Amino acid sequence: MSDFTIRPLASADIEQIKKLHATLVPVNYPASFFLHLLIQNSYSCLIALEPSSGEPVAWVSASLHKSSNLIGSLEPHIQLLTLGVLPEYQHRGLAKRLVWEVIASLHKDPSTPVPTVYTHVCTSNTPAQAFYESIGMKFLPAPNSPSGKPYVAKNVYTYPPLWAQKSVVGNNDLFESKDAYVLVGKITA
Repeated sequence: MSDFTIRPLASADIEQIKKLHATLVPVNYPASFFLHLLIQNSYSCLIALEPSSGEPVAWVSASLHKSSNLIGSLEPHIQLLTLGVLPEYQHRGLAKRLVWEVIASLHKDPSTPVPTVYTHVCTSNTPAQAFYESIGMKFLPAPNSPSGKPYVAKNVYTYPPLWAQKSVVGNNDLFESKDAYVLVGKITA
């Protein structure tokens, strides 16, 4: 795992990352999303390169916000926007390393606490939910829920038509739902 090079997204990487993204995440992000990752100071996108080929095999993107009504914080926070690792490179600690490094890239003042981190995760994507819990995030509870049920953001995802065809894409059970849970936590390396 330590042989992987992790570096910021460059403009020459955009087409490869768009393809990698389309392979792993069934959400149609517009071209402007990838441009924002390059030019906005409050955004960060890191890619992991396979040691022998130098090809991208994983990425993470995140943004720094001043406050959030969703998580009920007036403090700065980091939103993990996208994260993907090709299946043959999963379970090597690469996703965890990417998350830590993207947080560090956005939290530049070591004299201040690391901001709270949050992300949306498809309600049917239990492996992603387990990953985020393993790095210290918890399900945001639904408002006024005495049973502590998690908050569900409705219709967060819209999928391109091909993702609905399992014969075209393969197993897309991780993205059966259009709804998302919100996971929140303090993440430190």
